[in-house]
Amino acid sequence: MSNPENKKQAILHSATRLFSQHGFSQATLLQVAKGAGITTSGIYNYFKSKEEILFAIIERFMTLSLKGLEEHLEGIQGAENKLRKAIWFHCRTYSRGKKEIQIILESRSYTAFYESRAYLALRDYSRVITRVITEGMEQGVFQNLSRPGILRDMILGTVDHLALDWTINNAPSPLEFADRLFDIIMASATPKALHPEEDDKKERKKKLIIDSASRLFAANGYGGANMLAVAKEAGVAEGTIYEYYQNKENLLISIPRAKLEELLDHMDFEAPERNLRESILSLFRFYYQDRDYSTILVLMLRPNRSFYSSQSNQSLDRIFSLMERAIIQGQEQGLFSPTLDISLWRNLLFGTIDHILIPWIIFKRDYDLMQIGQEVTQLVINSLKTHGSHASTGG
Repeated sequence: MSNPENKKQAILHSATRLFSQHGFSQATLLQVAKGAGITTSGIYNYFKSKEEILFAIIERFMTLSLKGLEEHLEGIQGAENKLRKAIWFHCRTYSRGKKEIQIILESRSYTAFYESRAYLALRDYSRVITRVITEGMEQGVFQNLSRPGILRDMILGTVDHLALDWTINNAPSPLEFADRLFDIIMASATPKALHPEEDDKKERKKKLIIDSASRLFAANGYGGANMLAVAKEAGVAEGTIYEYYQNKENLLISIPRAKLEELLDHMDFEAPERNLRESILSLFRFYYQDRDYSTILVLMLRPNRSFYSSQSNQSLDRIFSLMERAIIQGQEQGLFSPTLDISLWRNLLFGTIDHILIPWIIFKRDYDLMQIGQEVTQLVINSLKTHGSHASTGG
């Protein structure tokens, strides 16, 4: 290796140590130069600015990671197996270079990062995971998705949050969660015997039919109403009614039960899934309605170490404690998996939201955040129910 290349690597090594130790904004070029054994002016022979050094560190790390990910996926058959390996590799990657990971996470707050070659390298890396998910959608392995980017954001966002916890609070590294993360991701996006959204849609149709039948039977009597009239009143095809009720008599006798169940639903104060669903949608609604706050939280506070000991973070903890209570209630009622790692699920939820918010904020994307929120909510609710059904052994 030539002497200039040695000096360049010395600069990057020194900067990596200082940026991770003191933060990018606090570390100075004088300190970097001293650590590299050169003069401050000598740095400008290799880099135009401190920011360029930051991005060079990230680009080098992500380029090597991309090569490693592609090598690990080579020869693996089946989207599920590829996703298992990709999640394991990503968790391992974000568990090896603590200094580099701190720098990558901090860089998200700098708008110039999104115009740099470092961001392109990060994007190329994430596209490999997107490609695996797309393959799985085409194979029918993942059927609860409208687009692959949502599941990719769930994976990358969760690992980001695990890495933040690891680098800032000395929590377990992301690699220790690799198997469980794969399980919870598969649970969120694989077909269920009865998809909750399909169930909700069917229940809405049944309610329309029951309400319409009630009005027609009340107005015209049993003999004066028929299934075709009920179908027209409900705005559904006549055949749709027969998917739920055998005949007119069966429809009639089903009305009291349906109405009583509707009443019982309103009297139910122990509905953990509904509580969670509403809580998650409320988060999306809150972020959507206050883009300024979202920008501050996701880009400025998440990588800030002081934030995690602040009252602001305690407020987020209190929000999640209410969700945790609902999860525990759901476990007690047999609705959610008793082996669920609630801490991992928290990182899944907030990491996914962060990864969806970042392009919405940085690039001012015009996609419907609330529509995406509906889909994400369903995915993370799904993940509570069958966690552990895809046992894995790691890399």
